[in-house]
Amino acid sequence: MGKKSKLKFGKMKSLSIEIPLLFVASMVILSVAVVTIVAFRFHKKMIDEYTMLAEGVTNLMANEINPSKTDEYMERNFEMDEYNRILDEFYLLKDSYPDILYMYVYRFEEDGGHVIFDLDNGEDDPADEPGSFYDLDEAVVPYKDDLIHGRYVPALTGHTEFGYLLTYMRPIFDENGNYMCHACVDFSMDNLYKKDVRFLIGVIAFILMAVILILIMDIAIVRRRISRPLAKMIRCTRNFKYGDDNDRLANVSSMEKLGIESMDEIGELYNMFVLSLKESRYYMTNFKQAKNDILDKEEKLGEMSKAAMSDALTGVGNKTSFDEKCNELNEVIAGKKACFAVVMADLNNLKYINDTFGHKSGDEYIVGCCNILTDVYKHSPVFRVGGDEFVIIIENQDYDSREWLFEKTKKRFADSYGKMDKERYERYSAALGMAEFTARDENVEQVFIRADENMYTNKMNFKKENGSYR
Repeated sequence: MGKKSKLKFGKMKSLSIEIPLLFVASMVILSVAVVTIVAFRFHKKMIDEYTMLAEGVTNLMANEINPSKTDEYMERNFEMDEYNRILDEFYLLKDSYPDILYMYVYRFEEDGGHVIFDLDNGEDDPADEPGSFYDLDEAVVPYKDDLIHGRYVPALTGHTEFGYLLTYMRPIFDENGNYMCHACVDFSMDNLYKKDVRFLIGVIAFILMAVILILIMDIAIVRRRISRPLAKMIRCTRNFKYGDDNDRLANVSSMEKLGIESMDEIGELYNMFVLSLKESRYYMTNFKQAKNDILDKEEKLGEMSKAAMSDALTGVGNKTSFDEKCNELNEVIAGKKACFAVVMADLNNLKYINDTFGHKSGDEYIVGCCNILTDVYKHSPVFRVGGDEFVIIIENQDYDSREWLFEKTKKRFADSYGKMDKERYERYSAALGMAEFTARDENVEQVFIRADENMYTNKMNFKKENGSYR
């Protein structure tokens, strides 16, 4: 007489409850994550839009100011017809943007901001006198050196005593490229903050109602399509015998009599269970197939990992790949065996091309510029670290020819930009800067900063010569 299965069965828990609860819990976690991401993206998008508005306003302010007269503006100010005309234009501009809280023009020096223009905001907040001194806000202090030297700083946002503000400061230079002052604007973003809160509350309320409805429906569906078929299969397997081939045949017969024909995972599980009982002798074949499937998945994961290290548009290394390369170089630097140089390339006129010809032409322009870099530096890794920024790490044989390669790159871009018969997005141009690792450098970042400064100088020279903007 055949032996019954020795498996022990305890009290079963209801999958019709556990599965929906698990699903709902997962959905809640996912929904919270999605809401957070969406809220963050929404908030960031609004900040980007306000930043673009601020850029436009400060550009209009800069167009009204004669940089060479900033000292005269501070000394004579209201005595000058030009000063009063500019001030009137600023007030008109401020009235055109209801969210502007403050508009002012400062010259930043070591002791703080010196007032050139400041708009009156009413009796409770009168304008500062021209030439007066203004202590830097706590949020601005970290950018003091950049402001003094006329370098661009990012838009600053945060809660202040005047509400949630976005501050944008645009440097103004004279015709010789010397820093003269900053056109500044503070946008009130209280409405944006309130919209964020209302958006989150609405989404959370919707999710809670949806979760309750889904939970009720899931319990009913799971009981009908999962719990009951599984319970039939469990009762059948409890009566299995494994004494001889007849017992195994009887096991297959009793399982087939259940007649589960649902076209879902449960039906698939049932069919696979019946099939496994019939074809147990093919176990090793199935095992080998499973092994091959695993190897195939590992190969695909390797390809995905490689793709994750490459820039989707140009095919060169992306920011993640560049960070790994920097980590490798820092380890070499720590071992006192480093020998490399860094070339920084910042594309000229990309914003103009995107605005004028569209982002498709802008992408073609980025790829064309990248092709010049990869063609010249055939033996060095090229990375795209920003929308219009590329970095080349020069080592080994390219390092010995670094100066020649650098000059060749500049010539290639100069020749391309000089082809007046081409479309603007086919006249490739980039500002370049190179720096070499020295014994004084402690990490890659220090070399990168020097290359970036050299590139910035090249960028300013290009703007003076060609009047381009980005």
